[in-house]
Amino acid sequence: MPLALIALVAAAAAATPPANPAAPPAAGHQVSPLLVMPQPRTEPPSVTTVQVGGESENIGGQNVDVWPSGALAAGASARVVLTCDVDVHGLAEWCKVAYESPQGRGFGQAALVLRPTFKLTPKQGPNGPVEGLMNIAINYKAPEAENNLSHLQGQTMKVSPSDSSAMGNPAEHELNARNLEVVRNPVAMRRLTMIDTPAWVSAPSFDDMARAYPASGAGVEGYVVAHCGVKPTGVLVGCAAVKETPTRHDFAKAALALTPQFRVSPEALALAPRGAPLEVDVPIRFPPPGEAKDRTVRAPVWLAGADPQSLMRQFPAQLATRKDSPGAIVQCQVAADGALTGCQIELTSPDGIDFDEAAVKVASRMKMNLWSAEAGPVQGGVVHLPVRIGMADADRASADQTSAGRP
Repeated sequence: MPLALIALVAAAAAATPPANPAAPPAAGHQVSPLLVMPQPRTEPPSVTTVQVGGESENIGGQNVDVWPSGALAAGASARVVLTCDVDVHGLAEWCKVAYESPQGRGFGQAALVLRPTFKLTPKQGPNGPVEGLMNIAINYKAPEAENNLSHLQGQTMKVSPSDSSAMGNPAEHELNARNLEVVRNPVAMRRLTMIDTPAWVSAPSFDDMARAYPASGAGVEGYVVAHCGVKPTGVLVGCAAVKETPTRHDFAKAALALTPQFRVSPEALALAPRGAPLEVDVPIRFPPPGEAKDRTVRAPVWLAGADPQSLMRQFPAQLATRKDSPGAIVQCQVAADGALTGCQIELTSPDGIDFDEAAVKVASRMKMNLWSAEAGPVQGGVVHLPVRIGMADADRASADQTSAGRP
């Protein structure tokens, strides 16, 4: 049975302060209309099913359920399919709703909140695990009430007094509402706002993670999701492990010991809806000791305004002459606040030294969130950043996935 059941009553709080609004289109420019694609008529195939609610064994290993407000009390059931970008560790870095039935009841949005708790077997390539899109089905089933109806029916049967093997009814009472007992294990619902992909101003570093790996970890990878309340100051409180794999290796204990090091940006909290308490899921991946020596940040989450999309617009126009240029690769260190420092050219661009110098300047102004999409640290890590013409356009397309749950 789930450890907690949560009613989702408000949209997830913004991960970061929004970027500056785009300038209005120049006169005479036609603005393309928003294209909304209808969902398919039939449910797309999925690789796994996560059970939410009900009494059956949970295939996805969830220990926390998220329901739309009022749906559980109404006994509503639903089916949602999410299309997720699953990385080489089996973590869903971002998801979008591909199918929802019934629509318009909030089940798709509730399913997106479960994203951090997904841990799958990644796709396999010729050289091992590879990143790829995967469909995950979420089956919402309201728990059924139990009653003593069959017992009462047996008691009210007319039987012969000489038949000692039969169930008697000495009082010969009739079946009525006073005799009927309906039993249901109620789950306390709590109104709250979940923060999706918070902006962290404090988080564990690579060194902190290496020290936290449990002695009983047996050299394997561990994954834990800590569910915590969030104070107005950004401090996490009341944390509990709602996902742990594998078990019996003390990964949950190690993860909970790290939660005091996380702190949500007060500026981001100011954007959250008022009224309901704020809570957050913190995914923490413990890499095996051998892998922990690699401090490369492969899935950074950029902060709005200090991301490639924003900064590449400021790339010198005179250098943007070759739209098909492969660009340059810049190597940077990640500072304690997520800023990139010590940036230098790792792979030069065929467009010349001016391009390389501009690429280093742009990279030096970027800043990432202090927890990556791979559920790991960035402080003290290194990032290999490709900088190329058209990068802003590519990132703009990626940003469209943010509203669908991308970190």
